[in-house]
Amino acid sequence: MFNIELISIDKGTQSRVAISQETVDDYARQMEGGAKFPPVVVFTDGVEHYLADGFHRYFATRKLERTTISVDIVKGTLREAIFYSLKANKAHGLRPSNADKRKSVIIMLKDHEWVLWADRQIAAHCGVSHVFVAKLRKELSGGKAQTTRKYKGKGGNVSTFTNRQTQEPEPDAPVYDQKQEMMEALVVENEKLSEQLAIATIDGTTEEKGLATTMIGDLKEEIRLLQIELVSVKKSRDMFQAENAQLKKQVAMMQKKLKAVENA
Repeated sequence: MFNIELISIDKGTQSRVAISQETVDDYARQMEGGAKFPPVVVFTDGVEHYLADGFHRYFATRKLERTTISVDIVKGTLREAIFYSLKANKAHGLRPSNADKRKSVIIMLKDHEWVLWADRQIAAHCGVSHVFVAKLRKELSGGKAQTTRKYKGKGGNVSTFTNRQTQEPEPDAPVYDQKQEMMEALVVENEKLSEQLAIATIDGTTEEKGLATTMIGDLKEEIRLLQIELVSVKKSRDMFQAENAQLKKQVAMMQKKLKAVENA
């Protein structure tokens, strides 16, 4: 149980367009009647606690004027909390509306890193179709194809395919390697099979094997979150280094002007 007053809800982690008051009222009635709800998910960076999943449960708890709420706490940044929130509603709770789905996809398409994901990857994360993602990507790019795709053929030859709806393809469009994409998909499937084989060889009960499966999944998720955090830290470092270099130039310039004034 966690102090509800310490949870931040206004940092952009709400992936829905709006809260359904009808759902809040329904949850509150069930809670008041003794119903148990799953814990809300809260990410913490050591300072702030960001609500990533469970906004309707949160508001229902507040409606009942309760001071604590059941939580699952995950160590992570605000960005990771936002990323988690984009997939949170696809498996449980109030069914996302088309407007909710649109908001989630647009958040990813406006992000400097997630926009580079393939349509199918974004679709899988947000719980929508890749066609829906492609439509929004085109919409955000002003009705033009966002990139000119290049395909590597046999012998390393590169052929270019440009969407006919755009006349001026982007000059720095990324190369799309179909073989590489297939290889990455095979690697993922191979990892899954290896895990299944490893668990199958465990000398234990069905329950113990189930616990092992859960543990492997949790460890993989923790590694993925750490990798995301590492990328974020590196980008922050590069930004601070650039700002530091700029400040040094400004200080040097001010010192030069000050010296000129003193010598005048």
